[in-house]
Amino acid sequence: MDLKKIGGLVLAALLIIGGVILAVKLISGALALVHGLLNTILGVVVILALVAIVIWMFRYAKKK
Repeated sequence: MDLKKIGGLVLAALLIIGGVILAVKLISGALALVHGLLNTILGVVVILALVAIVIWMFRYAKKK
């Protein structure tokens, strides 16, 4: 085989491997963003639920 063919194959292999690595990193980053968003939403829901419970407790205590 001639040196240019080997160099071309090596370059193509490196580009394919780099593309796969980039795709995996992008997908994992997107999943991390989704996970962070889910945690934020759950945190807000828990805080709203606690506020609702406290309001209900004060209304209940006012009636008694």
